[in-house]
Amino acid sequence: MSDTISSNSLLHYDYSDEFLSGYDSDSSMASTNSTPNKQGATGARHRTRDNMDAALQADLRTRTLRDVSVEDFVKHVYGFTEKDIEYITSKAWTLDYQGLAEYNLVLSKGLPETALYSPFKNIMDGLFQKFRDDGYALDINLASLGSEQLKSTGTPQKPDGLFMFKSHKDSDKVSWSLSKAFLEFQIRPSEQRLRKEARGVRRPIDTIREGTTPAAANVGVIASTPDLAPSPPLKAPSGYKRRSTDVLGTEEQGPSKRPKQMTRKETQGAGYALEMMAAACRRWATGFVIKDKTVWVHYYDRIGAIFTEEFDFSKDPQKLAMVALALAKCDVVQAGFEPLISPSPDSPLSAPLVSLDGVFLHLPVRDDDAGATYVKGFENDLYSHFEISGNPLYIYQGLNGRGSLVLPGRPIEAVKGSAPQPEQVAADTPGTNNSTKDSGDMEIVHGTTTSGESVPQVPMVVKLSWPLSTRPSLEAELIQELRDKIGRMRPHLPKVHFAMVLKGTSIQLPGDLFRSMTTAHNFEQRYFTLMIVEQYKHLWEVPTCDDFLDVYLDIVECHHAALKTGNILHRDISEQNLLWRQTSRCVGILNDWDLSSVAAQLGAHAKHRTGTGPFMALDLLKDADPPSHLYRHDLESLFYVFVWAATNYTLDKDAPFVRKPNPAILTWAGTYADAYEAKKSFLGDSEPVFEGIQPAFEPLRGCLDALWELFHEGFDNSVKRKKQLQKANAASTGQRNRKRRNVDLILGGNDEELPLIEPSAHSRRPVGVDPPSINEVDIDFETMGGCLTFEKFLAALGEEPRQYTDL
Repeated sequence: MSDTISSNSLLHYDYSDEFLSGYDSDSSMASTNSTPNKQGATGARHRTRDNMDAALQADLRTRTLRDVSVEDFVKHVYGFTEKDIEYITSKAWTLDYQGLAEYNLVLSKGLPETALYSPFKNIMDGLFQKFRDDGYALDINLASLGSEQLKSTGTPQKPDGLFMFKSHKDSDKVSWSLSKAFLEFQIRPSEQRLRKEARGVRRPIDTIREGTTPAAANVGVIASTPDLAPSPPLKAPSGYKRRSTDVLGTEEQGPSKRPKQMTRKETQGAGYALEMMAAACRRWATGFVIKDKTVWVHYYDRIGAIFTEEFDFSKDPQKLAMVALALAKCDVVQAGFEPLISPSPDSPLSAPLVSLDGVFLHLPVRDDDAGATYVKGFENDLYSHFEISGNPLYIYQGLNGRGSLVLPGRPIEAVKGSAPQPEQVAADTPGTNNSTKDSGDMEIVHGTTTSGESVPQVPMVVKLSWPLSTRPSLEAELIQELRDKIGRMRPHLPKVHFAMVLKGTSIQLPGDLFRSMTTAHNFEQRYFTLMIVEQYKHLWEVPTCDDFLDVYLDIVECHHAALKTGNILHRDISEQNLLWRQTSRCVGILNDWDLSSVAAQLGAHAKHRTGTGPFMALDLLKDADPPSHLYRHDLESLFYVFVWAATNYTLDKDAPFVRKPNPAILTWAGTYADAYEAKKSFLGDSEPVFEGIQPAFEPLRGCLDALWELFHEGFDNSVKRKKQLQKANAASTGQRNRKRRNVDLILGGNDEELPLIEPSAHSRRPVGVDPPSINEVDIDFETMGGCLTFEKFLAALGEEPRQYTDL
């Protein structure tokens, strides 16, 4: 799989995905601002916390549903029942007196956020104890991290607290992978907080709801009043004007509303959710953001984010009790963990997994009513489980988007009935013949055929991902279509063994809230897919530079054949997607086709970035409105992969990467602006980068020089073409006809007045910039003057297109 990485490589952040209108111009969701990109690369880490926060803000700004009622949230996310709601609403809730007193003292003295941890834990523990006294079985433990920094995908992070499961002991190490929800505090500056409290003072009658008697209203006030008496009312300073930054607004955000800018703490919460989803197999993550005593509960999945309405827990302890009980009693699946993964084939997931090694992924059976179906071409339901044999090979490091997760292991085939059938066998360890019973009267057969012959073992991986529902074809379908259309390229395409898609209720995202996100609020909708593919090796694992060139040429030709014969453009060429397998030689495999598109659909409306940052073409990095993705852009990405490999790979099995990447190429893994400037400089002068070519790649320096000359000429032509267009545009817009001035000017009697301009004897001609000369070369945008073609790319490598007889 292309999504695999080594332990020495960078887990890069990937904040977005396919652009909807690029696939369905009639979609009502075509206005979404999804921008597919994967920024980062193996062996290099060049991303700051500020960059990450900015990317999260940009990604979630139009994908956030705000002001959801607390009751709806706990019901649809945490599985809170009507009986639970009745229990909470029937009681008068008060909070731990000592804990609330200490909490208020911290706020009044303006102490650091860390001083809130202990009193808030006392408040929550007091509620948990009340729930236990009333017969509730809870599965929760609030852990404070102190000064501990958690190991994270990027810069180490430290949330203010993590809600863990009850199995967690206070002496246990805290980790993202075992957490139930995050907790983050913020303290307003004293002056700002006092102003807010002054604005919040109301007359007594304002607390009485319409249709409620004063007596009943007073009962409600007493029941909701914390044991600690509130501070006396404060008046706002005279002349004070409300600023939008003082409080988080809760205005309704419908399709017609302008998206609300995320606050710093909201962005931090999103970052914590990202870490939770990257550290474990999860479908969603939740957490609490508390500003002074105002609470918001957050939810994040691959589609977007949901925030509850705000509430003050000291004034409305009932809502705090509601969310506390909901989180405390929800199980591991309701907390967002992947329900298809469990420790054994016949038991559900009941606790977070410390390791994935040896656990099982349950492959759902077909259920058209719920939306679980096999992908076209893979209708045979031979497999019941996938036994995972180690830690994830690849974890998607973004919050929204495809969320790809790649796990190594072996599929287990299930045979209906009591007797195994000869054609239904499993990829298991040869020489064993054991079986276990599966649900639905299925027998799991391991390792041998009925004749006792060993089954050839083929390493496999399973890929779980969330592609956009608007894509015309799923990745497995597209790969199968290419294998059928260009049979000669089958050795260079991944082999899919199983593919399934879950839609509708089968994806098990929080019911009504999910439907609101994708319909009423125009959020992008996604499917959940499972695909089992043979496992291949990485580009940096090839033994020699000759093997590297063999693999590279295979992939260049496969990529071209996919476009020429299959009419499919890959659009995501990166080091992760160029793989190989060993036969009589190293054979290249072009993988990861889930960003590819039918070439005919790549019109002017598809001007959106796709690809992985360090390997993206210069054109696609330059502007906020990049051009349509062309074949030459993928050729340019192939060139950058070659350069990256030559300067970063050692071809040493024990140490495949250089210890210190060349600074001239390291910037390719930075921001788009950084990458653009670095590549522009490289196409003007290759020496600063090529001086870092590793000894193992020195025999290929001639190929690299020839490719650089090709793209250098193409870059020069792009500059010339731009100037041509500027001249042509100036000529077409700047022309004007007028009478030419007389050369000899004769003044009249009044030297303040000029005579009328007389027509010149010369013929009229346009005044303005001359149009381009007909002698100038017409440089087309598609190949940059005929430079960037498949044939010239191969010629630079000293090769010609191979001839095939089975066209």
